[in-house]
Amino acid sequence: MKKVCVIGNLNVDIIVGRFTELPQWGREKITDCLEVTVAGQVGYTAKALANLGFDVNIIANVGDDYYGHFILQELGKINVNVEGINVLQNIPTGVTIAIINQQGERAFISYLGSMKYFGEKDIKKNWDLIRKSDYVVFNGYFLLPSFNFDVAKALFSKIQKMGKRVAFDTGWDPDDWPPEHINQVKELLSYVDVFLPNLDEARVLTHKTNLNNMLEALNKWGPSVVAVKMGEKGSVAMRNGKIFQQNSFKVKVNHTTGAGDTFNAGFIYGLMNKWSLNETLKFANAFASLYISGENAVYPEVKEIWQFIREYGK
Repeated sequence: MKKVCVIGNLNVDIIVGRFTELPQWGREKITDCLEVTVAGQVGYTAKALANLGFDVNIIANVGDDYYGHFILQELGKINVNVEGINVLQNIPTGVTIAIINQQGERAFISYLGSMKYFGEKDIKKNWDLIRKSDYVVFNGYFLLPSFNFDVAKALFSKIQKMGKRVAFDTGWDPDDWPPEHINQVKELLSYVDVFLPNLDEARVLTHKTNLNNMLEALNKWGPSVVAVKMGEKGSVAMRNGKIFQQNSFKVKVNHTTGAGDTFNAGFIYGLMNKWSLNETLKFANAFASLYISGENAVYPEVKEIWQFIREYGK
């Protein structure tokens, strides 16, 4: 069984929707949709990877509170190794409010809580989990203020020198990408093997509008593989200067929170099985499509994903 270590932002999502518009200040709206789930990019990625059969370790932290224990319990149910999750005393677990509109689009409000304190010490005390893993996936760079650029750079460099594959998804920058942050990501990418931005992130990082130019710029910064998530337009990837693209699967969208992380898990699954990038993109697209079209955010099994791909092609 392949081992993957997922590092970064772990919290709960409180998901509400579906709204046609948000309430005005001082007013109230009623929702018939409420879900509390293990989340953060780490949470969604770990759940998706475990569903695909990976041996998943997490390095992150939570608070010693109801939500923290909820996270540990729920991850334990799906056999994710939680020994690398540090439980902080007298500090609340991070929480994100995800607001969904009628089209399935999302807006987020996050309280960092325990994530604010995630740093170098959390990595050092769990280094064996990294050493034992085949892939290391780092998420949520901008939501971990104590995990600064110098710490991240040293970590990526050390992991890469060990011969491990490093996958990186920054997530959106809440500060809206000042030049300093773009330069940090650019330098970090020289220590990354697989970069997994969405289209908006790729555009703002490269200052390019042409998709091929975005991929070329990101590829030159260091990653051997760049895959860009484009929502209903599918996905595109570059390796060794060659571009691969797959259209999306047309499904009814019931929710999109965690869709990008599900794609990432499917993409890593394809890479670890040494598939072509076309096949890898197709599998990752199908995995995410089945996830977002499910009624209860249930992850499909591998055989269901391939069956979906076969039936869609008929």
